Amino acid sequence: MLKEEAIDKTAELLIKNYPSEAGRINSCVRQAAGLWDTRKDGSAAVFKRFCKDNFLIGAPLEKLFTSFEDKLEQIHGHNVALLLKLRRETDEDTGAPGPVDRFFAAYSPGAHLTEDMFLTKLAFIVLLNFPFHTLETRITEGPRWTREEWARARLAQAFMQRVPSEVNRERERAYAEADGYINSYNIFLGKITGAGGEKIFPGGPKLISHWGLRDYLKGLYSEGRDAAPRQRVIQNVMERIINQEIPRKFINSEAYHWNPEENTLEGAKAEREPDTRYEKFLNIFRSHLKEDPYYPAEPTHMGRKFNIAREIPEQEVEEMFTSLLGAKEGAEAAALIASRLGRPLEPFDIWYDGFKPRSGITQADLDRAVAAKYPDAAAFQRGIPGILEKLGFTKETARFVADRVQADPARGAGHAWGPAMRTEKAHLRTRIQKGGMDYQGFNVAMHELGHCTEQVFSLYKVDHTLLSGVPNTAFTEGFAFVFQARDLEVLGLAAPDKDSEHSKNLDTFWAAREIAGVALVDMNVWRWLYKNKDAEPEDLRQAVIEIAKGVWDRRFAPVFGTTGSPLLAIYSHMINYALYLPDYPLGHIIAFQIEEYFKEHSLAAEMERMCVQGSITPKEWMRGAIGADISPEPLIKAAARALAALKTGSSGKGEE
Repeated sequence: MLKEEAIDKTAELLIKNYPSEAGRINSCVRQAAGLWDTRKDGSAAVFKRFCKDNFLIGAPLEKLFTSFEDKLEQIHGHNVALLLKLRRETDEDTGAPGPVDRFFAAYSPGAHLTEDMFLTKLAFIVLLNFPFHTLETRITEGPRWTREEWARARLAQAFMQRVPSEVNRERERAYAEADGYINSYNIFLGKITGAGGEKIFPGGPKLISHWGLRDYLKGLYSEGRDAAPRQRVIQNVMERIINQEIPRKFINSEAYHWNPEENTLEGAKAEREPDTRYEKFLNIFRSHLKEDPYYPAEPTHMGRKFNIAREIPEQEVEEMFTSLLGAKEGAEAAALIASRLGRPLEPFDIWYDGFKPRSGITQADLDRAVAAKYPDAAAFQRGIPGILEKLGFTKETARFVADRVQADPARGAGHAWGPAMRTEKAHLRTRIQKGGMDYQGFNVAMHELGHCTEQVFSLYKVDHTLLSGVPNTAFTEGFAFVFQARDLEVLGLAAPDKDSEHSKNLDTFWAAREIAGVALVDMNVWRWLYKNKDAEPEDLRQAVIEIAKGVWDRRFAPVFGTTGSPLLAIYSHMINYALYLPDYPLGHIIAFQIEEYFKEHSLAAEMERMCVQGSITPKEWMRGAIGADISPEPLIKAAARALAALKTGSSGKGEE
């Protein structure tokens, strides 16, 4: 590494040549020197000569910025396009996986990119010319920056760490293997039996955990009070998965019958799944541990996730969630739900779905309506322009977005993957059953279309591609929730009115509370991992269960009256999307604030305006979008109004 004396002399030389640039020189020389490795990059003399030859001002500096913006779009864009092709068979339902598909999926074409950028000195040219700004500076001074100043700040930020390619490759492999595990974790509901061997869900579908199981359970609320016994069975299935008690042979297989209550396979005890769920989680954690030394300012994945990726401090995020969970309206909503169900609440009622205004439409009727309209992915692809027009977009804008979105059947639950250059498409994946898309698949597709529409706007219409995207994942989740909430309107099965607005707000409040609890479990598990770095899968399993029970007992038991439930630990994101879960409650909070704004403004016109702000800080983005900071208070207040309006209609109803 470079000695302090060599760094000082280099800075003095540049200041002598460019005295008006003293502040930028002192900052940039030091940040370049901080990552200069004399074993790889050259001696102190080489560093001094490099700085003398490559520090720029005026028109050459402007040209340098333009070159990096153009070339990085091409580099990242082609890497993402190649990655999508390599992962196609594992991400999309293309039939039975081939023998090498998972190996191609684990290959990361961009693993060497960071190191190559340093070895070719391209990264050092950025660091020498564009100062890095801390999160505090971005928050306090960012509101006064020009768009180009924002783009320059993001350019410098991209090269403030030098993670070796082998570390990147190991991380990508860990994620790919976890994805493969989760994407194939299916439960054949029709093969689940009761004590007497009777099928509890005759003809039931193949459901992925957790998404499919959760959404099927939610759909059963449309059947009223008779649904509870089957919902308890699904809860039992989830708990067996969390505890790793599920028979190994039953996972992703329809060859056996399983009684989850007795935990028998074909009437006999069977070998449980080993702690694979927690092994995959640990592999990802360990891969991030190897990154830690290369981020001296943020030496934990948690710190990087909140302060670099989200740009919202961890404590601030947690306070939002605890505020939501501590609101007295939670207990009032629980009492209303219990009144409607005609029984005390049970843990699975965290997914109560009876506030949705479905006009008495059963899950089966919804499935038939969707399957008739979208028998395959191609039909949904053709329908995207019409969906966007129903949401208020002009015919021209709807076509612009639709032409840049590719819909495909998902092997997993569904996701959206945005492009990284303006010649590529956003990829929308959702599950499509053999008989056509069902309502769950359509609901997911609407969610993913919200992601894709944001991804198209914030890349294709942003002024600087270095600012493409939104501040963090919670914001794209916010738009996804906005689209998802309009699924029945798009199908022509519900029209919004005052009562349905109250129901919708209460539904959002209840869902946000549930996922806020899940997010707290995720955050606390990562805190535990950093205190127990040598943990084995069995240790992690026990810790996750205890943490989930602890969050439940503190945040939910006072409302539900039931203690010791591990149900909050069922989410698959915890296994294959490290610390992603906090983005969902943040997304609900942001989506609600945006929805409130859309009541007096056009969704279509305002969404595009919001998206083209790009990836500035969350606070600055929200102020520009709706004139307010991120806060759960508007949602809590709307829940209070909804409860006051809906309480009078609660008697004897199984569903609103």
